[in-house]
Amino acid sequence: MYRYFIILLVMLTFSSCTISDDKSLGKNVVSKWTLIEQLADPGDGSGVFMPVESNRTIEFYDDGTVKTNGELCYMSSEVGSVHFGAYSDTEDNEYFNGEIIPDGCEYEETKIYFQFDDSNLILWYLCIEGCGQKYSKIE
Repeated sequence: MYRYFIILLVMLTFSSCTISDDKSLGKNVVSKWTLIEQLADPGDGSGVFMPVESNRTIEFYDDGTVKTNGELCYMSSEVGSVHFGAYSDTEDNEYFNGEIIPDGCEYEETKIYFQFDDSNLILWYLCIEGCGQKYSKIE
């Protein structure tokens, strides 16, 4: 009897396991987002996201492309000319949901990683200190 209980317990444990951090993009990212906060760490880990006033947007499309109304190769809250890139899942990365490869950057290896935080989208730029931008969905 005891052995059946252990087997049942093990089966229930494995059958009830789900990955709580759903990394699939699905329709989560396909939308238009507006910049609401920005993080620029001074290099000691004390940086926090701070509100910004900006009309900067980023838009993700079903076909795997992305469009912004400002520079995409580096972190900026300024708006200006339209820039494009491609995005994809990062299935093998435990921290991020996806990555963006911007078009036309000085360094071909430029990547921007992104993740979801509650209902927001966070873009993480490659820099020595922590630097990122938080976006809110508008469409």
